[in-house]
Amino acid sequence: MEEIVFAGFDGDVNPARFLVERVSALCRKVIMPNDNALSAALMRGEISRKPFAVIMTGQKLSIRSKIAVERFARADCGIIETDIDCGRVVRFFRENGYDAYLSSGAGNSYCNAVYAEVLKLYPRGLFLHIPTMENISDFGELVKAFDKFIREFDFEQE
Repeated sequence: MEEIVFAGFDGDVNPARFLVERVSALCRKVIMPNDNALSAALMRGEISRKPFAVIMTGQKLSIRSKIAVERFARADCGIIETDIDCGRVVRFFRENGYDAYLSSGAGNSYCNAVYAEVLKLYPRGLFLHIPTMENISDFGELVKAFDKFIREFDFEQE
């Protein structure tokens, strides 16, 4: 199996960091600093290793017990879309017991900035927003959903 990079932002109460730390699926786990330039540099280094796919996570305040699948990032050059079929990602999570939806806004800060930097160099990147800790009804179920996604999602299917 080719390597999948699974990254989440750092922070004492950031569920993205906890998620990366707790998944058991075979992947390269990366904790990104809460700094646009440092996170972008770290992810460029990960991309240079030629992974099979890059999955990034961050927290989104406005959601509860669901996953927001980000279709694109905004950059100075316009909108950059992922090559990964986001509709299939939503279906995968829903079919495996965790609610998800297509989102049209990766945010205005760290999440969007690192997503844009990754997509400029590597179209097989994907950003998934998860709720803040207080808005996750069962963190163990979220971990199971991501374990299954990393292990079983077919990133090559058109």
